[in-house]
Amino acid sequence: MNDNVICNTLYFLQKCQLLLSQIEGQQEWINEINQCQKVLELHQVNHPLYEQCLVFITDKIIHPFLQDLDTIFNCQDVVKEIKKYELNFNYVIKRLSLIREFIPNVIKVPLDDLFCKPQTDDEWIQLNRYIEYVNLDDPLSLSKQFDQFYDYIAMGAAYCTLGTNLIVQNVGGAVMLVKKQTARNIKTKEITNPSLSFVKGLWSIQNNSTFFKNFMKLTNCKVKSHLKIHVPFLFDDQQFKYHHDNNTYVQEKFKGFKMLDDLFNKLQAKELLIKQKQQKIKVRIISANKVILNKNVDYTSLVQKVVEISSEHHQISQIIQQNNKNTNIKKVILHIHGGGWVAMSSFSHQSYTRKWANYLGDDTIIFSIDYRLAPEYRYPYALEDVWQLYLWIINFSQFYLNITIEQIILAGDSAGGNMALGVCFRAIKYGIRIPDGLLMAYPAVNLDLNNFNPYLLQGLIDQVAPATVLKLALHEYLKDTNAKPNVDPYLSPLIADDSFLQLLPKMTIMCGQLDSLTGDTIKFVNRLRKLDKQFRMLIYNGINHGFLNFEVPIFAVPAIKPLIESSCDLLKQLFNQ
Repeated sequence: MNDNVICNTLYFLQKCQLLLSQIEGQQEWINEINQCQKVLELHQVNHPLYEQCLVFITDKIIHPFLQDLDTIFNCQDVVKEIKKYELNFNYVIKRLSLIREFIPNVIKVPLDDLFCKPQTDDEWIQLNRYIEYVNLDDPLSLSKQFDQFYDYIAMGAAYCTLGTNLIVQNVGGAVMLVKKQTARNIKTKEITNPSLSFVKGLWSIQNNSTFFKNFMKLTNCKVKSHLKIHVPFLFDDQQFKYHHDNNTYVQEKFKGFKMLDDLFNKLQAKELLIKQKQQKIKVRIISANKVILNKNVDYTSLVQKVVEISSEHHQISQIIQQNNKNTNIKKVILHIHGGGWVAMSSFSHQSYTRKWANYLGDDTIIFSIDYRLAPEYRYPYALEDVWQLYLWIINFSQFYLNITIEQIILAGDSAGGNMALGVCFRAIKYGIRIPDGLLMAYPAVNLDLNNFNPYLLQGLIDQVAPATVLKLALHEYLKDTNAKPNVDPYLSPLIADDSFLQLLPKMTIMCGQLDSLTGDTIKFVNRLRKLDKQFRMLIYNGINHGFLNFEVPIFAVPAIKPLIESSCDLLKQLFNQ
């Protein structure tokens, strides 16, 4: 290891302590810096990732912190001046505490790990043949666009702290448009020690704010069909308990599913229009074709379908047979939104799902699910909802809608990508129809925070999905569940057995170069490469987490438009392969 690297880091930390020691009342900051310094010294080893880590945190966090301190000490009134920096400094200290947590994990990374090898290593050379690095704009222009976008996020963060009174929200929101620095300060304060209410409020601002909700409704592109249905649970979830399943990787011949009681009532067409939050799965249907909800269902064929898939051959009263209408809707997308399992919805993702529908044309239908969210419903409820809907789509949807399922693709971003893989693993395990393809954007393929890779460092400076917020969301999803991300492939698809990865469908994965989740995704596709699996990975330079949601009128990042158009093409290619 280059000794100058560790010397520079420790020198800058010591100088920060020295400057702060000259100001009364800053002992808490000094103590954290001191603890960070001790951890760095204790774990000082000759490890390629350790040096890379030190260079990053020194350049991006510690040195800028020291420069700000130097600026303050050149002022006449240091105490007064430091107050202006207090929120930013609190955030620096918070990130130093995060660094202390992951430093021990850095040196545990095996030296034969992909990220410990130079880019000239044969493994990287082979892998890079499968990865496309895409430039959306020149770096300077892209940086300016994102600076503007981050200000909009800051305004949204400030808006979320204004309470629920509409007058206060509207007046306060208008003020934030002018006082951008005030909005930035509020955001910095909130993400330093984020509360769940803040995260849910910011990430679901399109749902929770009347202003933003109406704005989305007015600006979203029009589609020919947009309807909501409420799908009943039809399958006994007890048979699918898996996070304590010692036979996770045992593939079974399909023996039929145990169905719930009272199927006759649950399979009535009218049930799809009745809201029951805890007993139904809310689904948004979008299509460029006219989607018809059939009220005269072919119950004779439906009964036969139940017999085919039920392990107990549940009987349903047979009603006069009605023939389904002919249809040209033959391509199905099950869309699974992101949001850290705690926020967002099918509504908040319509800025691009509607564009998908119009681009793909009248032979395609999109089912966009609103699964149950943590902390009210922690793991595995969200995945259970997606799994139940997948089973309903492939087995029963054609009885109620004028569709024929020739191909079905799962599309998910972030947490949604994680669950898309989970559905595939369960389909493989139980020997039923596997999706025909996967489109995943910045998927969360590893929830084990002890598994370090250098991309995780980006979370320390990310303005959209900072490490503090991601850590909170993950905590709320897994709390009190006895979940073990280091051994459960439904939580961390990265660790799935080769026998399951080998059976995954063709897939396309979109990631941002500045996304803290991209490193694990690179390791995931490297495993696919070694198994000769068909996949395509695109990494967009200068882009961070959540980019599919960045093209919103007025607030959009202009460079994202071609990326959204690219996602449409990628879906079409998955269907046509």
